[in-house]
Amino acid sequence: MSPPHSQQRSDAVDERLSGLGINLKLQRIKMGLTAKALAERIGVSPSLISKIENSATNPSMDVLRKIVMELNVTMADLMDEGARHIGNDPNWRERRRVAVVRPDERKLLRLPQRGLEYQLLTPDAQGAAELVWVEIGPGDGGTEFLSHERGEESVLVLEGVLDVSVGDECYRLHKGDCITYDATLPHKYRNEGSQTATYIMVVVPPTL
Repeated sequence: MSPPHSQQRSDAVDERLSGLGINLKLQRIKMGLTAKALAERIGVSPSLISKIENSATNPSMDVLRKIVMELNVTMADLMDEGARHIGNDPNWRERRRVAVVRPDERKLLRLPQRGLEYQLLTPDAQGAAELVWVEIGPGDGGTEFLSHERGEESVLVLEGVLDVSVGDECYRLHKGDCITYDATLPHKYRNEGSQTATYIMVVVPPTL
């Protein structure tokens, strides 16, 4: 008997999450760094690097950003668990210029400490834009503002209620609402509702 769909999805999620640790370890070794050396460079403990590589913990967004900067990769590179679909082929644009990403093939980044789950809908983060499916639990979200050197972001709420703070203003979005803003402005997202909020985010240029 085949496992139920929910179990299949859970197994796929576990596989993609373990891919983060595997890819981190492979890239670290490729750069000729020990776990201790990488930890010292980004200001964390060697045990944290070990836990991330062994999928025993999920790093914070700040730690992830430091890792990708130090290893000169993107977050999408670390989330990619292998060449499972055409979008993982670096030459797909030159050959076909078309890529289909199935639901169970999305690159996944889960941040349990912030109640966030990012799923990359575009095949990678190397194109002109990035399309991301985001789920955020009740009472969860960012506590600190983020900003980027350039670009624009749009957020379309599919389910639930989402509070988007941009600068000094906070905008409450409901199902069907869409907000677009200059990504250089300080911004953050929170879910103050009673159910999981689901939204799609378009980011130009890609930042994951």
